[in-house]
Amino acid sequence: MEMITDDKVLDERVDEILKLAALTLYGANVIGQVHVVINGVCRYLILEKAGDPESNLLAFKNRLTTLSNLTHPSLPAYKKTIDYAASLIVIEAP
Repeated sequence: MEMITDDKVLDERVDEILKLAALTLYGANVIGQVHVVINGVCRYLILEKAGDPESNLLAFKNRLTTLSNLTHPSLPAYKKTIDYAASLIVIEAP
């Protein structure tokens, strides 16, 4: 599996998702903000980032899934937010 490394834009977007996930621990509804972040990521990966857009989208989705899998079970709302963000990245099957 290919990972996207050294991409400041994507690192910042992951940080945004994790900050939004943290807000859910205090009862915040962050669904709208998660949509905004993921829409921006998809636009960036499809229109601006070099390389194959589908591979880049899949790599970013896998990065979120990995973070979700590393989340402690005592933080279900946090994990659910990361899973939701990953679920918004849809890669069309050929």
